[in-house]
Amino acid sequence: MKASNLKHRITIQKENVTGQDPKTGKQISQWTDLATVWAEVTDLSTKDQIAAKAVQSTIQARAKIRYSQMTKQITSSMRVKFDGYYYRIDGNPMADPDSRREYLTLNLATGEKAWNP
Repeated sequence: MKASNLKHRITIQKENVTGQDPKTGKQISQWTDLATVWAEVTDLSTKDQIAAKAVQSTIQARAKIRYSQMTKQITSSMRVKFDGYYYRIDGNPMADPDSRREYLTLNLATGEKAWNP
């Protein structure tokens, strides 16, 4: 993977449960940064967006990042901060088809309304 393709800076965050609200019983959580990495972020094409809507998916973009010991820990329970917005990771990262150790592709879906102002 060429470094020149990795033009965008994204932050991967994980959710940590910090306690429970004594009044409502709702879990209180906080997002913390796992890593900030270089990525190639591409919006879905019109054809891909139509196909995604057909299966009721909210995927908006894909982020390709280098494979590493840290990035292989990424799961669908995490989120991505990019360009001032938060995106949900839709499904677990997909490894490259050849070596499976060169890059990972993250499907980025619309984040929860509470995440974005």
